[in-house]
Amino acid sequence: MNQERLVLVVAASGDLQDLILSAVAAQQLHGQVAVSAAQAAAGWDQAETIFIAEDFAEELASRALPRRERVYLVGADETRLATWSTPLGAKVIVLPDGVAWLGAVLDEGSDKAGAPVVALLGGSGGVGASTFAAALALSAAKKGRRAALVDVDPLGGGIDLLLGVERAEGWRWPSLRTAEGYIGDIREYLPHIEGVAVVSMARESPADLAKEPLAAIVQAMRRTHDLVVLDAGRSLSGASREAVRLATKRLLLVAATVRGIAAADQVIRAYGGPVEVVVRRPAGASADSGTVKDLLGFPVVAALPEDKTLAMAAERGELAWMSARRSYLRACAALVAKAA
Repeated sequence: MNQERLVLVVAASGDLQDLILSAVAAQQLHGQVAVSAAQAAAGWDQAETIFIAEDFAEELASRALPRRERVYLVGADETRLATWSTPLGAKVIVLPDGVAWLGAVLDEGSDKAGAPVVALLGGSGGVGASTFAAALALSAAKKGRRAALVDVDPLGGGIDLLLGVERAEGWRWPSLRTAEGYIGDIREYLPHIEGVAVVSMARESPADLAKEPLAAIVQAMRRTHDLVVLDAGRSLSGASREAVRLATKRLLLVAATVRGIAAADQVIRAYGGPVEVVVRRPAGASADSGTVKDLLGFPVVAALPEDKTLAMAAERGELAWMSARRSYLRACAALVAKAA
């Protein structure tokens, strides 16, 4: 057992306590049980992760304990959990659907989790976020890094089409939707292109994706890759929000136009910050990087030149890497280096 990564389980004896402790044991972590609010308060600062059964939420909230990271409320009553989530500064895991998330949450804190995760958000429709996400993953692979590209946009048509690997054999999300907890190395089962492992949506199945399998797959890929790129889309789905939450770096691609900046501001409000902004200057763009930074309130970390060949290449299913200008590729390489 890993004695350094203490997990505090605040729950009375019974099924819920057993469920949480089994997830802790599966991760080879040390679980400490608290069966009273006083015991929970005593271990509050020492534990790396804290799970609180819904029956203890009100009493713990009344103690006004210091705010801290990695606190989770667990139970079946979503309304009750939501009521005490803010006072405790805790995220909510609703059972039974959230059972799969228990293992993924514990795995996030593991020293095995490793690789950076970059989530790409489009500031507006048609800004080229999916193309940019693919270019980042391809840039990393060209440098010899094990890269993965994960499609989290249920309305994007499948990123395998963008890469021209829609006919390649391998698992798409329909084969992974039941993933839960700790997942091993799945790289060999996925479609690959130029060294990039791809998890794509599928067009023949319903366009939905739960956050629990996404968390499990992303954590698995962090252990077996050097960089994981998430194409988060703009759907505001639970999976898209989970992609933003899982990311170690969040990039927002913004068109430097009045409408593009206004749309990007709405995306920031919807998802919350912080983000790092990448500016794209389409033909007729009226704003420079400084203006975008001032209006959105977040740093601009790169500027992409207008490159009409990218849209044409995507339509033909050709790699952005093969068609992009050198300045575009240099920007991708620089961002990959910063994500390390």
